[in-house]
Amino acid sequence: MPRTVTWLTPAVQRACDTAPMNEPGPEVQVASDDYRIVTDDVVLSARLHSSLVVCLYDAVEEHGALMHLRLAAPGHSQDPNLTDNTLSSDLALLDRALRELAAASPRAQHWQAKLVAHTEDQASARVRCEGLQAFIGAFLQDAGIKVISSMAHADATVSVQFRPSMGQVRTLTGAATAVQ
Repeated sequence: MPRTVTWLTPAVQRACDTAPMNEPGPEVQVASDDYRIVTDDVVLSARLHSSLVVCLYDAVEEHGALMHLRLAAPGHSQDPNLTDNTLSSDLALLDRALRELAAASPRAQHWQAKLVAHTEDQASARVRCEGLQAFIGAFLQDAGIKVISSMAHADATVSVQFRPSMGQVRTLTGAATAVQ
């Protein structure tokens, strides 16, 4: 009788669309008052301190961007009023990022956004944060971008990791990790 011998070898694991956030390509840091647009599978990250990130991605085309906006200059978050200077600079940056993102991904039609903010644990700082989140959310909706979620944290440390190709946002706080 002939015998068939099959050798089993360990499979090589490859990163795929269902890979955890820590397995894709490089991680790119985004500083305050800046943004990054990507068309490859990378993780964009930002460390928040009285700031807000806008995570933009297309649900089909797998392109996206992370914008990192300051809520207030360091030490000035006690004033709950948003200044015209803050709003105009944030809108200018957001508008420029949206134009560049549309140029980088002309076929994208299913834009979505997730907002994550860090605020100081004071009533006036929370009011300022809520105001900017509402303002940015309204601007995005007017631009035809669906806002999926909007969160604010008052923890001592908040970092955000965003994988645009999957639309995944991971928020790392001093207390826990939340995945959106």
